[in-house]
Amino acid sequence: MSKKILITGGAGFIGSHIADKFANAPEEYEIIIVDNLVGGSINNFD
Repeated sequence: MSKKILITGGAGFIGSHIADKFANAPEEYEIIIVDNLVGGSINNFD
């Protein structure tokens, strides 16, 4: 069973790096990202 992680501001600099760390962690996480793209960029998801 995977743990759920909610990241607000996931398209920003810090949020995107945190999401990347959880995505590449040895444990399995379900990552949910919420962002209104005011300060972040959709390109940070690449």
